[in-house]
Order: sequence, then C-alpha cells, then structure tokens
Amino acid sequence: MKQIISAAITPFTDDGKLDTKSAAKLYEFNMSNGCDGFFILGSMGEWALLTPEEKKELAACACETIGKKAKVLLGIADTGMPNMMRNMEMLSSLSHTHWVLIYPGSWAGPADPVGYAHRIADAADRPVFLYYIPGFNGVSLSTPQFRDILSHPKIVGCKNSSGSIRTRKELLFLKQSLDFELYEGEEWGIDEALMAGCVGAVAGFASTATKLMKQIARLADQNDFKAAYKFQFHLVDIFHKVYGENVAWWNIGQKYALQYMGIISSIKSRIESQQDLPEDQKAVIRACIDKYRDQLM
Repeated sequence: MKQIISAAITPFTDDGKLDTKSAAKLYEFNMSNGCDGFFILGSMGEWALLTPEEKKELAACACETIGKKAKVLLGIADTGMPNMMRNMEMLSSLSHTHWVLIYPGSWAGPADPVGYAHRIADAADRPVFLYYIPGFNGVSLSTPQFRDILSHPKIVGCKNSSGSIRTRKELLFLKQSLDFELYEGEEWGIDEALMAGCVGAVAGFASTATKLMKQIARLADQNDFKAAYKFQFHLVDIFHKVYGENVAWWNIGQKYALQYMGIISSIKSRIESQQDLPEDQKAVIRACIDKYRDQLM
C-alpha cells in the first residue's frame, strides 16, 4: 500500500505558546484518515522558531500520541553539524522510528554532501531519511552522489522535494540496484509519482488533506490512473485555495483551514510573513473546505 506521511504543522495558542493539545488532536485526526506517518520538526513545523525545550516537548507529544500506530520521523535540521548532532542526542530517548536529515544552506552548507550525510548516519541510533530540497538550501546532488549517500546502510529513504521529474527518474533508476524508500515531496505530482514507483508521499499539506491523499494512494495501488488524476486535481484546487495560487499563505492558510475544520485552536504562526490572513482569503478557504468537506474529513 502506498503511504502518506504528514510533514506536520506545529500548532500554537493565540498568545504564541506551543499547543500540544491541538497537536495531539491533529495527529489523531490524520491517523483516523489513514495517515501512515508523521514528519515532526520540519520546515512546515517551524523548526527554526522553536526552542530546544519546545522541540523536545512537541516530539514527545507526537511519540506519545502516535505510539506504534504510525511512523514518527523527527527532523534534526539546524545551522550546522554540531547542532544537528546535539538535536539527535537531545531527542534520542524518545520512541520515534526515524531521523530526517536536511542539509543546512548558504555558507553553512556542506562542502562534501556525501561525507556530511554519512557522518550524520554513522552517529544515528536509528534509520535516517534524506530530505532533498535544493530550492530551499541550495544543495544539489548528482546521481553518483545520491548513489553514494543512499548506499549507507542507515540511510533508508529519501523525500524528493526538488520538483524535478529528472531527479525523480534518476532516483527511481537507482532503486533498481539500491534498497531505499522514495517519497514524493511535491503535492502537485503525487498521482504521477506513486504511479511511477514512489512508495508514497511526504507532504506538508497532509495535515489538512490526508484523507484525499490516501484516496489517491489507493487508486495508484489499483493502477487506476484516470481516477487518481481526477482526485489529484481536487487536491490541486484545494491547495490553491488554502495556500493561495502564489503560495503566499503556505503556513497560516493551512492553519486557518484546520481551525475552521475544528482540529486546532488557533491560526497563530511564528513566521513573520504569516501573521495576517486577509478576510477575503479566509472566505475563500471556508468555501473550499465546505465544497470538499467529504474528501477531507
């Protein structure tokens, strides 16, 4: 069965405090709709704006709520190798299933991406996923580099958020000789990616749309591309309405949708560009949720 993993948002209260009650409710809601796993402390989860104590509290909430009902992947993203190692040490007592490696960007990025990934994996006490997102951190990998990274026995999966069909094809080609799980990271191409051979998707919009994504996954398993294609465009329509067609409301828009659906208590975000959702955009989101409610809840 193709899998859907939610790159989960981090809920806050109206006064900006971590809201683990809403987080637990969100995880339960997603699991009731078939979610196969959760990626906690990713970019959608505002990892860079959480204190170390908040990271551990949120991760502990996820592990306690989810238990063994789904995978729990914890991100260790930070500004460099020493801090990433400290994040693993800080969170190592928890019961999660995997770590997620995302390279730091700009001047803090790796001179040797292969060696960097291997050092993290060598220090890891459980399996590691590579989160590939060159548009965010500027770290692009060649096919030989992917081969070397994914040959490490502890690096068991890759989330491909490059948006590149060529990269997806190169990784599918590598899967013929290497044993790793390949997940699509772009919501726009879930149907095609699953039909092409990806094991699933790790998606930031799965906090809202797990149910619809699982429908697409089931249709991909049945090789019913025509129906998967139809529901994929429902997903694209919802994505456009919630995030905005220029993706201006990529965090607070989804939080408003989840609040309107009764899942989280507040739309509060710590991202400075995601503070004020216009009233007309709220109306668009409400109408969209009402239209597709049966496919979302």
